[in-house]
Amino acid sequence: MVQIQTVHLGELTVSQEDIITFPKGIPGFEEVTEYILCDVDETYSYLQAVNQAELAFIVTDPFLHFQDYEFELSEELIKDLQLSEEKGIAVRCIVTWNSDPSRTTANLLAPIIFNISDRIARQIVLQNTFYQTKQKLNATSAQEGGES
Repeated sequence: MVQIQTVHLGELTVSQEDIITFPKGIPGFEEVTEYILCDVDETYSYLQAVNQAELAFIVTDPFLHFQDYEFELSEELIKDLQLSEEKGIAVRCIVTWNSDPSRTTANLLAPIIFNISDRIARQIVLQNTFYQTKQKLNATSAQEGGES
């Protein structure tokens, strides 16, 4: 078992198997490669750094908010994360929280892709898309975000 200090959730005890490795880190935080995913409720989770109590991201499943959200994974990413249907894939997007719920946003431009079985993940930046880094969560469709 691993003890993790967190700012938002206090001290956590997690199994080594719960640790998710980001081999390349998260853009802007490349030196931090180990995280755990802690559910807050049925919609949101904390992606908490294992060795930095103050580093945590609120994440959500984008498909809960944007049913028409879609993108293709590159062959490079599929290979890097050793993805396959048997291993299971999860997608999360980082949320920018606001005390005014109408101003809470999700980064649909840079989703995080998880290989569930092997506990490895990577944040990618989508190319040639209208998705935004600050897509309002209260929008009924991702296309309201600026497609012309």
